[in-house]
Amino acid sequence: MVMSGFFRRRLQLQLLLILLAAVSVAALSVLLISDSIRNAEQAVIADMGKQLSAALLEMGQQYSDRTTSDSTWPNLPPSTQDVSLRAISQAVLRSYPGVEGGYYVDSHFLGYSFPTHDNPAAKTDVPSAERSVIQDVANRAGSNRKAEQLLRGGNELVLIQAAAVPDRGAVVWAMRRRAREPAGAGRRVLLVGLVIAALLSVGGTLRMGIALRRGVEQVQDGLAALEKDFGHSLPEGGDELGEISRSINRMASVRRRLEDELRRDDRLRAIGRTVAGIAHEIRNPLNGIRLSMQLLAKRLKRGSVQPEDLTLVIAEVDRMDALLNDLLAFKEKRQVVLAEQSLLPIIEKCVHLVQPQPGRKKIRIESADAALRARVNSQRLTQTLTNLLLNALEATEDHGEVGVSLNAAGRTVAIEVHDSGPGLTAEQQKHLFEAFYSTKPDGTGLGLAVSRELVEEMGGKLTYKNNSPGATFVIELPAVANA
Repeated sequence: MVMSGFFRRRLQLQLLLILLAAVSVAALSVLLISDSIRNAEQAVIADMGKQLSAALLEMGQQYSDRTTSDSTWPNLPPSTQDVSLRAISQAVLRSYPGVEGGYYVDSHFLGYSFPTHDNPAAKTDVPSAERSVIQDVANRAGSNRKAEQLLRGGNELVLIQAAAVPDRGAVVWAMRRRAREPAGAGRRVLLVGLVIAALLSVGGTLRMGIALRRGVEQVQDGLAALEKDFGHSLPEGGDELGEISRSINRMASVRRRLEDELRRDDRLRAIGRTVAGIAHEIRNPLNGIRLSMQLLAKRLKRGSVQPEDLTLVIAEVDRMDALLNDLLAFKEKRQVVLAEQSLLPIIEKCVHLVQPQPGRKKIRIESADAALRARVNSQRLTQTLTNLLLNALEATEDHGEVGVSLNAAGRTVAIEVHDSGPGLTAEQQKHLFEAFYSTKPDGTGLGLAVSRELVEEMGGKLTYKNNSPGATFVIELPAVANA
């Protein structure tokens, strides 16, 4: 049960695995690209840091040399110091493209320059956007000898470094701007594309799974409907499942056509067998009547006709009448009057009617629950049971026994007739309830067919139960509650 359930759900499991694979690939791609972007930026930042550190070191040395060589430096006005320091920073930073910087002394910015700017004349003061950050970095460097701050903008990276000039009470600072690498932007675009592709893949997989599941359910429902009504047609879509539905509908159409042809052939064969059986059964008594009438004609000439000469003619006419009555049992269903009654008295009556002479064959009621009741037509049940008992007696050898039992079987009551005869062959069982099929030399082949028809008219069924030795016929009838 577990394995069959697993294989019934293998489609859902496959779709789930595809979904998990798509999500895993998307997540892995995001991680790899994010890590790549992060590593690329770290390399850029490291390069910027090395460039700024070298510039700071050189600017610091130049500041120490300038202040050491001029004893009047502390007494110079700030404007003069600013001009002098700007010349130093311009000379140093000219060797560092893209780097701007200066000095921070006694809470004042001095000597700012950006010599490699596209328009150096326009850059004469500390950038206002980063001024407060540069001041904070310079103050931290004055306390910790060196400080650094990285600013990430939308399209650029800004790295600020500051270092204290030993024993001079000044701080040198530098700043480098760097646009984010086009490769990083490309990776971000690729990352966004992968995320979108992953989402589309997940959505498409889910949509495909839902559509496929609905399609499979439609096919399953259609097949279930075909089991009850072969005229049903499955809905035909434009996808692969629609092709399957169309193939099933074509198969159903071909089968309906073949079944119609087979039914026509079966009806023709049934009519042929029926006509042949009726002709055969009627021909026998007609031959007997013809012979008797020829004999009567001869005796009439001699004047020696006796009343008993007509006995054979009357017997053969009665035989044809009985045959016609049996055939009438196969016409349209007649209204059957059913009444709730005990079954044991009917069984006892039938046993009494057909009980043979003592000492040869014996019928006995093996087991019977006197309280069992059913809604039956007593005349039809008597006819059926009498026919089964007579067949059982004919199949039983001398000194054999026929057993009858009445027992409850779930919501039904079962009357079983068992004989101790040789039983039925497989070939005989195949044609057991067919009209005009008989194993008796003088049988009409209608007894069991009529009996089954009578039982079914009462809402029951007549079946054969194969057991050895002997044969057992079972009449099953719907039970009713005891009063």
